[in-house]
Amino acid sequence: MSEKMLDIKEYMYRFLQDPTREKFIDLVFDGVGEQDSIDFKKIWIEPQKLSEIILGIANTGGGVVIFGVEEKEDGTIEAIGLEEIVDKEKQHSKISKFLPNTVKFNILDFDFSGEAYSKIENKMYQMIVIYSDDKDLPYMWDRDSNENQVGCVFIRKGTKTVKANSFELSELIDKKIRSMYAEGSKLALEEHLEQLKVLYEYVGAKENVIHKNILNVGQALLERFQSISESLGEVERTKNPFYPEEDFEEFVANMIKKKKIKIESVLDLK
Repeated sequence: MSEKMLDIKEYMYRFLQDPTREKFIDLVFDGVGEQDSIDFKKIWIEPQKLSEIILGIANTGGGVVIFGVEEKEDGTIEAIGLEEIVDKEKQHSKISKFLPNTVKFNILDFDFSGEAYSKIENKMYQMIVIYSDDKDLPYMWDRDSNENQVGCVFIRKGTKTVKANSFELSELIDKKIRSMYAEGSKLALEEHLEQLKVLYEYVGAKENVIHKNILNVGQALLERFQSISESLGEVERTKNPFYPEEDFEEFVANMIKKKKIKIESVLDLK
C-alpha cells in the first residue's frame, strides 16, 4: 500500500477544506484513483443515480465526484474534460430532492483554459464536494422512487455504491453515538478545567515568601503576647468540635487531586 493510500483520509480532509485548482490536479493525476471517497464520471449522470453515490460517500466520511475524468480498466486515468459546464444551481436542485437536508454538498467548476499543464490544457471539469458529519449519520434516502424507498441507506465499498446491510447500518449508528459522546465529553472537559482553574486560585502562591526581618519581629511580638497572657493568669484551652480536621488550603489541595483524576477519566488516559 502506497504512502499516499495510507494518508488518503487526511488528504481528503484537507482537500475538502480547501479544494483549489492545484489540489484538483494532484487528486486526479497523483492520487490513488477511484475508491470510497473518490468517484470519476466521464459525463454527468442522471440525478437519482448520482444522489445514491452522494449518500454513499456522505455515509463513508465524505469525498468528491469528479466529472470529465474516466478511470480505465487498467487503472490509468484519462482526464478527457467536459464539453460544457452545466448550470450548478439547476443541477443542485435536481439532486437535492432525493437527499435529506442534513447532506451538505457543493458543485465546483474547474476551467483550465490556457493552462500550461498539457493533460488538462483547455479542458473543463466539474466536481461535487460532499461533506460528512458523524453526528448526522446515517444519511438516508429521502424520496420514494421505482428503485429506492424512503429511509434506505447507501455506503461505499471501494468503487461501488451499495445499500447498507443491517450490520453496516449498526456500525453507522454506533459511529453517531460515539460522536455525540465525544461532543459531550468535550463540554465536560471544558467545565472540569474551568473548575480546576478556580481551585488553583484558592491555594495561594506556589512558594511562601517570608522576610527574615519580619519573622524576627513577629517572634518578638509573640513572646511579648505570651508574657502578657501569663500575667493575666491561667488560660483554659478547649478544642472547637466544629473546626475541620484539615485546614482550608489542605482541603483545596485534596480537591485539586480529585479533579485531576476526573479530568484524566474524561480524556480516557490509561
